[in-house]
Amino acid sequence: MKLAISLATIVGFTVSLSAFEMTVNDEEVNSLLNTYDKETLTEISNELVKVASEEENLGEYEMASSHYKRALKIREAIGLKAHKSFASILYLSSGAAFKAGNYCEASLSAKEASLAFKAHGVSKYETKAANDHVAYGRACELLAFK
Repeated sequence: MKLAISLATIVGFTVSLSAFEMTVNDEEVNSLLNTYDKETLTEISNELVKVASEEENLGEYEMASSHYKRALKIREAIGLKAHKSFASILYLSSGAAFKAGNYCEASLSAKEASLAFKAHGVSKYETKAANDHVAYGRACELLAFK
């Protein structure tokens, strides 16, 4: 039953997005927080990550980025910001933001992911995220000088 509810919520999120409104809606997230328990919210966050991954595979980078942000916002709100999965989603979010052309946002997310991976002792991904931070930062700088 919980999975059905979370899937319905994901569909609702996806339908509520439009080409003009790609930001994370705090009211939607707050509504979820007031409605569901931590376990269900974790499932919803996981489903958002799955949807985002599928959207990335389809080239829908703005949509993917928005869904990653929602997943992160939910995880942060339920106290999972220090969890290793948060770092992983943050890293995925940076890649989607970069592909969507949001280079500065991608750079910041990659830096945060690198620091989070470092805190968890995941040096392989810490280095990868740090390298992406530099590369995305260069793209951000180039965009700023245009």
